[in-house]
Amino acid sequence: MRTAVAFALVATLGLAAVATQGRLPLKQNLEILTEGPMRADRVKDGLYVIRGPFLPCMRGCPPGQTGDGLIHESGDVALRVTPAGLIVVDDKFPDQATEVLAQVKKVSPLPVRYVLNSHHHADHVSGNATVRSALGVDIIGHRNIRENFLRLKQAGEPTITFDDQTSIFLGGVEVRLLWLGRGHTNGDTVIYFPDLKTVHVGDLIIDGMPVIDYPGGGSAVEFLATIDNLGRTSSRPSIRRGRGCSCWISAGTTRSAPRPGSAGSRATTTSWPARVKWAVRDAGRSRRTVDRCGRPAATAAA
Repeated sequence: MRTAVAFALVATLGLAAVATQGRLPLKQNLEILTEGPMRADRVKDGLYVIRGPFLPCMRGCPPGQTGDGLIHESGDVALRVTPAGLIVVDDKFPDQATEVLAQVKKVSPLPVRYVLNSHHHADHVSGNATVRSALGVDIIGHRNIRENFLRLKQAGEPTITFDDQTSIFLGGVEVRLLWLGRGHTNGDTVIYFPDLKTVHVGDLIIDGMPVIDYPGGGSAVEFLATIDNLGRTSSRPSIRRGRGCSCWISAGTTRSAPRPGSAGSRATTTSWPARVKWAVRDAGRSRRTVDRCGRPAATAAA
């Protein structure tokens, strides 16, 4: 019987902290965050990522608490600008969604035409109801994303769904929504921008060990095939992770590019899909999991 490790839903920086202590097999060129407000960073012409706010606790610390000593951020929001309007991917927490829309307007005064979901987790898309009420737009997501919303009684479920893939055409720009298999959840959707050769991958790729949400339909075993499928979306796609720095793939190397304004980048000699696979398999052998604070947690079978 094949066994795999179950990873609790953890903050990216929680995993990063464990990696820096040498307790996880996948080493990263880690980004050091400092406390600050939400901001929009340019990725490529017509493509932006909205990050933050950067806080000791992801939604602000409750009275009397100071966090875990790290700086956290909720899931990244992708913004594609076209001549006919805007396409937004994810919208963070409900109490952050209004600021997301404010950041969108700083980038472009054009109207938001579509809102897409990468997966169902609250730090990425629980702002759906707020955004839908403010903009009156439909929300597009994989069928499993909608089912997870309904299972959790989470407001703002997608109103338009698809099974394997679909496309949006706006202002002469195509945006593809691809379901490549189970991984982080059973609804992980890769948003592919063909003209920019760039994909936004939600939390399939993070700065640390892969995180598998088993109650949300994720699978450490099927994750490997999903990553293979991701590598086939383009001959050399840029990858926008769900949080933090971006990376891109070429044959035999992986480069980690820090956010604009930070220093340096680093190349490794192992291909990016192979690094991810090795990390999952190594963790499967050790049967160790971590919780959101980086402490050992319970194990489970795939």
